[in-house]
Amino acid sequence: MGALDDLVAAHADAVYRYALRLARDPQQAQDLAQETLLRGWQSRHKLREPAAARVWLLRIATNLQRDRLRTARIDLPLVGEEPDRRTGGGRRLEEQENVQRALAALDELPPRQRQVMHLVTIEQLSHDDAAAVLGITATALKASLSAARRQMREKLKDIYDEIRGARTRNG
Repeated sequence: MGALDDLVAAHADAVYRYALRLARDPQQAQDLAQETLLRGWQSRHKLREPAAARVWLLRIATNLQRDRLRTARIDLPLVGEEPDRRTGGGRRLEEQENVQRALAALDELPPRQRQVMHLVTIEQLSHDDAAAVLGITATALKASLSAARRQMREKLKDIYDEIRGARTRNG
């Protein structure tokens, strides 16, 4: 296995996370990630800049998912269950519940906003790289990101207010 093969394999986790956000089903995400990595490996000679491998692979995943949705014309179900609403059990349980709620809220966003939020916040891509993955301008990405953040704040208002209050009290 060459250096480029290692580079493609190094991004497998990021590709799967992104595929899961796109497909919202673990089995479909696994299939999408495998197909993405296979296509990336088969087309590895086209990758001119190894530093761009992650963006390139995420772009392949985006295009594959668009093709799948175009041919299937189905409405995909949300992944996971309703967030656990238990109380008590300490701070760690509350934090896990908040993460569950945030992921559920992320899954409820429109597809473009969900993709933008995932690429920028979870994969930590720059705005330019995320825009390249989605095939949109940086301006369009920023508009989608702003709308997604606004919706996330609305959906998670209680968590947002609690965090903002803690930051204000702590300095």
